Amino acid sequence: MKFKQLREQVYRTTMDLCDVGLIRLSAGNVSARDQDAHVAITPSGMLYSIMRPRDILIVDLNGQVTDGHLKPSSETPMHAAIYSKLPHVAAVVHTHPPYVMAFATTGVEIPVICLEILSVGGPVPVTPYACPGSREAGMIASECFISRPALKALVLRNHGLVAIGENLEQAFQVSFNCEIGAQVYHIALQTGRPPVHLTGDQIAEIHQMYQKRN
Repeated sequence: MKFKQLREQVYRTTMDLCDVGLIRLSAGNVSARDQDAHVAITPSGMLYSIMRPRDILIVDLNGQVTDGHLKPSSETPMHAAIYSKLPHVAAVVHTHPPYVMAFATTGVEIPVICLEILSVGGPVPVTPYACPGSREAGMIASECFISRPALKALVLRNHGLVAIGENLEQAFQVSFNCEIGAQVYHIALQTGRPPVHLTGDQIAEIHQMYQKRN
């Protein structure tokens, strides 16, 4: 089957996201782009428990289906906009994890209080509201990523998380780390004590330490 490998990669990542509880039922969506600008994306409204690799759609950078018989994710315009504006991005993961969504409703960014948020280029901002399923959401997300090149994740206001990567594994890890960081921040706030943010000097020291190890 044409695009078999690309479809299987998106399928495996989607199953991994289900396994760790970042997506449930048919919520969220996953896509990946190949070197020829073909984008594989999960279908609209299909329960992930019954989805198979063959159900993954292939669309172009305008979001038009070029291979497949189902309807692509309702968030296809957002994914397409991000790929169009960010040529280095080869994977987009959009999830509705509960702790991130809690901050999406309050408009409070997730600060760098732990390594998980540091690893995704945090603090993780909450973008201005845009209608779910709109290209505008992708344009707003793209502008945010462009303005902060180290940032790999952001929160869509009253919606959910967008994570990007040079490959699906990276986008998966960004999604996971961001939800862990949001959970830690939420729990810390319940203590009644202000969570302590990592300082610029501490962040620089951490980067230096990891560079030595690599």
